[in-house]
Amino acid sequence: MLAFAAAAAIVWGAWPSPPPVSVPAVDAAVDSAAGGAVDAGVEAGALSLAVVERPLTEAEQRVELAFNPAWIGAPCRHDLDCPFAEGFCMLPEEGFPRGQCSRPCRKFCPDRAGDSFTTTFCMEDPSYIGRGTCAPLCDLRLSPTGCRPGYVCSTVQRLRENMTKLVCLPDLGTPPPPTECTRQLDRLAVRYTRPDLADALATGAGPDDLPPLRDLCQIDTPVLLASPLRGVEYRFERRPRPEPVLVACEMALALVQFSELLVQLGIAEVEHAGTYNCRGVAGTRSLSGHGNALAIDVVALRRAGGGRVSVEDHWSGGTAEQQRLLRQVVERSRDERIFTLILTPDSNQAHADHLHLEVK
Repeated sequence: MLAFAAAAAIVWGAWPSPPPVSVPAVDAAVDSAAGGAVDAGVEAGALSLAVVERPLTEAEQRVELAFNPAWIGAPCRHDLDCPFAEGFCMLPEEGFPRGQCSRPCRKFCPDRAGDSFTTTFCMEDPSYIGRGTCAPLCDLRLSPTGCRPGYVCSTVQRLRENMTKLVCLPDLGTPPPPTECTRQLDRLAVRYTRPDLADALATGAGPDDLPPLRDLCQIDTPVLLASPLRGVEYRFERRPRPEPVLVACEMALALVQFSELLVQLGIAEVEHAGTYNCRGVAGTRSLSGHGNALAIDVVALRRAGGGRVSVEDHWSGGTAEQQRLLRQVVERSRDERIFTLILTPDSNQAHADHLHLEVK
């Protein structure tokens, strides 16, 4: 795997970068002073990893052509294949299979609307230290792996910031072997990919985390779950559309059961406040289940008919039917032993606005 991954914290579902916009290509988020065309030369120590390209299957060719067409992340052979402002091609001889379109950036990258496009991200240019380049985020809507063939979901730090996301970068490593847990996901026909988290979770802590937590925030068999799961969408609060969910494999199995339960109760969407977050339990020095991606905080549920039931507003307020629905979810999750720890507004003030669902 290329040495792109940064040792930085991932607060999954709490990224500060903007979501995809609902209008055609928007460049307003990009600093107009991001710089002109990339220099023809390559600085000392720059990436020089030519790849041997194998022929793509018909299915792979379809993914290749449908992934961010003529946009950031699309295949290219030269700069003319990237027909947008400041577009350039990161070439196969630089380590990018069949090339990858990009553009310079200083903090943010533009996004395009439409089902064929994923959000983009400003990372450090692998060829020029200190200079930013745009890359596509991993997106399981666009391909079975979340990326074009030959690329893998990898952790990368935003340029000059201690914040990380999963972007599509060249896959030069050996795929992780299957585990009994991932085999169960396969038998259940669950759509997921196994991201390359590299060093981002090896240190796994932000600057404000307690030192004892730094070596504990690891994810055992991380998987990126596609949404919808068993017909239920998972959407981070305040985001306009559902997104993949990063969890440990054991938590993924629990979410499969949880989703099946929600369908029975007429729930179509889970609005949540995140899964992975390297932090301790409030008021203690113990590691939270979020530190190992074994928990999810449910903020609200949306019925198939569109009605939203909020934990904060309807656990004790709202109608009797709204209160009953939230308690049904909790009681049946306990009865069916889907989770080993469930915390509600009745547990303490820290959970007044969400349900904490965790496996241990």
